[in-house]
Amino acid sequence: MKTMFLFMAVLAATSGIGQEAAQAAFSAGVAHLKAKEFKDAENSFKTALEVGETEQGLKMANVYMGFALNGQGKHSEAITFFTEAIRIDPMDPKTYLDRGAAYARSRKNADAIKDFQYVLTLDSISDQAQAAYYWLGRIADAERDHELAIEYYTKLLQLAPTDFEAYYLRGTAKSNLMDSEGAIEDFDMALKYKPDYMEALANRGVCKINMVPMSTKQDKDLDCLDDPCEDLLKAKAMGDTSVEDMIYLYCKKCK
Repeated sequence: MKTMFLFMAVLAATSGIGQEAAQAAFSAGVAHLKAKEFKDAENSFKTALEVGETEQGLKMANVYMGFALNGQGKHSEAITFFTEAIRIDPMDPKTYLDRGAAYARSRKNADAIKDFQYVLTLDSISDQAQAAYYWLGRIADAERDHELAIEYYTKLLQLAPTDFEAYYLRGTAKSNLMDSEGAIEDFDMALKYKPDYMEALANRGVCKINMVPMSTKQDKDLDCLDDPCEDLLKAKAMGDTSVEDMIYLYCKKCK
């Protein structure tokens, strides 16, 4: 649900730029972005900023310049352009999301949190709120505050109850807190909405093994834990190599 770029309507953006040259440069930049030609996009948006005159046009050029820089991994530079766009239009929650994501990718978590929390003061129910809760959860996970992460993912799921990634992320946070049963419930939901979710299969299989009594796992005759191994073998068939050790230990003779 979270892509690197939040593409806004091109027609609305270009109509605000005003000048024909700025419109052409902006449109070219968007085309380069869609083709992942980020340096070319940067050059086009630079031109749009140089010749643009209207505030709305300059705002959009700054936002998209930020996207182009993000695509090159230049997140700190992108923040500068998102900040200028916010100066022009301080009431657009999307731009705070864009800047917050750039802060997060720059490991400036405190600044990112401020932006995402501000988004929630502007919008508490729509896609922007969902994205804010997503990022707040990811930051909490990165800071090993898994209980807080679970709170954010739960709020996200209240707004988007079919979001398979949110179930998966909440499941991994629960797993990190050794709540295997709760994690499995979330992985079940993730797989309900995305049956081919490789990571959810792998993690559910691991959690199922973690719930098997140690005395059973240490049994010399043990060669196949049917239920967990079904998940692990499916994940491996999809290309997940992280499960190979578990398969070697518990699934060698599974058919």
